[in-house]
Order: sequence, then C-alpha cells, then structure tokens
Amino acid sequence: MTESVPTLVGLPRPRALTEAEHALMVRLVTFVDVPSLSEQVATVRVVSTCDCGCASVGLRTEGPQVPATTVARLSDTGRDDYFAVSASGGDVSVVLHVLSGFVGELEIFAGEGVPVAAPHADTVINIWIG
Repeated sequence: MTESVPTLVGLPRPRALTEAEHALMVRLVTFVDVPSLSEQVATVRVVSTCDCGCASVGLRTEGPQVPATTVARLSDTGRDDYFAVSASGGDVSVVLHVLSGFVGELEIFAGEGVPVAAPHADTVINIWIG
C-alpha cells in the first residue's frame, strides 16, 4: 500500500482569503515586521488548496518582494530563498512559508489528513520565525 503525499491542488480561479485566513496572515506578518511582507497581504490570492482535508492554501501575491538579505536574516539556516513564520494554538499549527521573498503557502494543520478549519487569529500563540 502506498501512502499518498498531501498535495496543493490548483483552483480553477484564484480566490480571496477568507476572513480567518486573512487575520492569520496579518498576525504572522505583523510579528515579522517587514514592510514588504505586510504589503504582500494586500494583494494575496489563494491559488491552491491541500487535497488531504487540512486548511492549507497556496498563495500568490503582487506585493513587493522581500529582499534576499532580509530573507537570509530571518531564516534560521541563513538561506536567502526561504523562511517560515510558525505559530501554534490549541491542536492547530500554522506556518506561513515565504519562498524567494514572496508568501507561498499558509499551512494550517492538526495532523496528517485531519480536517481542520483556519483557527481564529487570537488563539494563535507562540509565534516564531525560522
């Protein structure tokens, strides 16, 4: 038996963030305090969703790119093409992936294949950057 790997599946048309997704993004990027990242939230669209039942979404933005030097400073491994903003709240973990200076995925999960909705932003605590 082969285990399936959760995959982001493209939407027929990009959609706006839900209120809960938007509030989570605002909370996470406010914590990072990088103006270009905050500007990206204004134009972000959901372009894909996870096929495992979690609430993870793929993102696209027209906002300004976070400079590679800033990305490297925020990355816990010194990479200039990736860092993440992670948080937890209750049984739900949230990770905002920043890829090559652009928000790329808002990962919302409570375990492999566990259906979960985006948590209320006020319940997300223990935020860290890496």
